[in-house]
Amino acid sequence: METTFRPKTTSLAAGSPVVNTRAGFSLLVARLGLTRLVCLYVCTEYLRFFLFSLVLFLGLSLLVDFFDRLDNFIKYGASVSATIRYFVFKIPLFVTQAAPAAALAGVLIGCGLLSKNRELLALKACGISPWQITLPLLLTSGLLSLTVRVWNEWVVPAAFHHSRYINTVEIKQRPFKGLFHEHGFWYHGDGAFYYIEHFDSQKKIVSGLTMYTLDQDFRVHSLVEIARAEWKEDQWQFTTVREKPLTGEENAQLQELPAQLQETPEDFSLIDMKAEEFSSDQLRKYIISLQKKGLDTTEYLVDLHLKSAVPFATLVMTLIGIALTIPSSKQHALPTVLGLALITGFGYWLVLALSISLGHSGAMPPQLAAWLANGVAGLCGLFLLLGVD
Repeated sequence: METTFRPKTTSLAAGSPVVNTRAGFSLLVARLGLTRLVCLYVCTEYLRFFLFSLVLFLGLSLLVDFFDRLDNFIKYGASVSATIRYFVFKIPLFVTQAAPAAALAGVLIGCGLLSKNRELLALKACGISPWQITLPLLLTSGLLSLTVRVWNEWVVPAAFHHSRYINTVEIKQRPFKGLFHEHGFWYHGDGAFYYIEHFDSQKKIVSGLTMYTLDQDFRVHSLVEIARAEWKEDQWQFTTVREKPLTGEENAQLQELPAQLQETPEDFSLIDMKAEEFSSDQLRKYIISLQKKGLDTTEYLVDLHLKSAVPFATLVMTLIGIALTIPSSKQHALPTVLGLALITGFGYWLVLALSISLGHSGAMPPQLAAWLANGVAGLCGLFLLLGVD
């Protein structure tokens, strides 16, 4: 007599708790897997169009800058090598400036195409909410903002300074005779050495100028301290000028222009350090140094806060793009979305330019001036997203 062994099976009814639990767990796993795939797909599309837009805007920036400086290149007979290297070292700054616009275009094109192809509608039908699409995009744009922030701190300052050096020394062929110091600048002029605490190239004002005049044997003849020198009507106009002869004579107030100061503001152009040439820590130390000398640092304070505000405009512009492409009530046509984005982007840069101008003039606190545009745009984006299902 043969005995057949069969595995023991348990018969479960269709409505039993075990079957319902297994079915619910399987459905949850399937939903999580679908959500993960959707997030990866949407973020990949966003990054793809972000990089495409970044390259496009970068090319446009280089093209505009080239034609803007073409007259100077021809005037000074700039070599091809110097011109190419100038623009190569200018690229990092253009990347920082183009990132917010590229983020807006990336999310508009990526999500706009999803909307146009009814893919967003299909995702909603599968149980994927707009918030599950929005959150990964915001996290991705947040990481992009942090990346731009690090890029702006470590790459832009040195590259931008090198581009200015090439433009001044190699293209305009002006020999650089300066030496940078954390508390000021040394400059070798005609018949004198200058120590300059600060130079404003826009206002053409030199503050804290000390001249070490030389005789024919290149020995220091006297010291001339000038509190302020301003370039007006093609000449320097001085205030509070004091000479200290090394012959033991008493200090004398000079009423005439020192003949040794033959340099023009353009000769001092390289010692006017731009905010883009500093990291945040360097700019902060420079501001403290200027404040100890009693100099106005309002513009530098605004620029210091802009170093944090501008990179995070990438996140803000992504938020606006999401709000325009994932509306609550109906799907807008792609031309309509691009038109709205153009108006929104123009409004953002208009508010930013206005707030920076008010901050530089002292009419608005520096921190508010730097972050006002981001705050206004962020609130508008959140308001539009309140209607998302």
